[in-house]
Amino acid sequence: MKHVQIELNSREQLFKSFYKDGGQAIMERPMMLSEYRALSDRHRIMDDIIEKYHVENRAAENINTIRDIREPGSEDLIQANEHGRYSYPLMHNHGYVEIIYVYQGTCTHFVENNRFEMKAGDFCILAPNTVHAISAVHDDDLILNVIISQPFFGSTFMHLLRKEPVIIEFFENILYKRAVSPYILYPTGDDPTMQTGFQLLHRESSRKDYLHNESMSLLVRQIFIHLLRHYEMNAIVANPLNHSQENNIVALISYISVNYDHITLNSTAEFFGYNVTYLSRLLKKCTGKSFSEMINDAQMNNAKKLLLETNVPITEIAYKVGCYDASHFTRKFKTSVGMTPAQFRKTAKAESLQA
Repeated sequence: MKHVQIELNSREQLFKSFYKDGGQAIMERPMMLSEYRALSDRHRIMDDIIEKYHVENRAAENINTIRDIREPGSEDLIQANEHGRYSYPLMHNHGYVEIIYVYQGTCTHFVENNRFEMKAGDFCILAPNTVHAISAVHDDDLILNVIISQPFFGSTFMHLLRKEPVIIEFFENILYKRAVSPYILYPTGDDPTMQTGFQLLHRESSRKDYLHNESMSLLVRQIFIHLLRHYEMNAIVANPLNHSQENNIVALISYISVNYDHITLNSTAEFFGYNVTYLSRLLKKCTGKSFSEMINDAQMNNAKKLLLETNVPITEIAYKVGCYDASHFTRKFKTSVGMTPAQFRKTAKAESLQA
């Protein structure tokens, strides 16, 4: 990757001056609003930004909520900006989805009670209303912030996810319900496709040429497609058990979704190198379900698909989804769905004829 050299602007120079003059202790940890207000007049150089974009969050003391930073009346679904170097890591939240991409350099990301370092190529999706801040304290740091409206994000990223219901539910729990973790992190390294995509995205956002919103929408879709093609199983989230980062959770959920018909808790724990008790607790914390509940859900979801889309006999479907005989499968299916497999297939066909 070609190194990009961008001169510090006047505000960044003021921030850097404060940082070099003993401000490291303040600028390398999350800053509360009260701490900012306690600074000297000379160092409160964000007053204009706070007045323009911040709204006091009465539900969370010491936290501001960022207004929609798009221009009034704008129909833009996406906006991309460079994150200010040496700027105060002021804890805040906002109602839109935010992506933080480290083009070069590093930064420290404070997300609620978590702190983690981001390096070049790291791509972080932040759930709406998550309290966070970023500290970037090197001249060559180039971090891009991309804000995306929730409806557009849902119609692109969520729509492009693999169609296993358990994976979709897991990502929905993160991004819309804020269960499990408030962020998803993808390490993409020096991937030139990601770098070029963000270069073009930033250029379109800065220039605002004719049809720039349409162009940015296409670029974001291309970035998401590339991300999910090559990095979907590399997703990292905060581990709800110990607040460390969990590298295997998406791969683990996908593994269960694909291999549900023959795996056991013991075999899955052995495959991923986990203790059985730890794996059980991790799945429950991350998905709200036990291992057996996840297996049952996968069996029933795949059974419904086979009943709807094929003419495979019910006895064979029972075998395909990992049930040891048809009567066992029928009991499980009726408990889950409220009718027998035969009734489900008959009702679905009748409804399709009426449609």
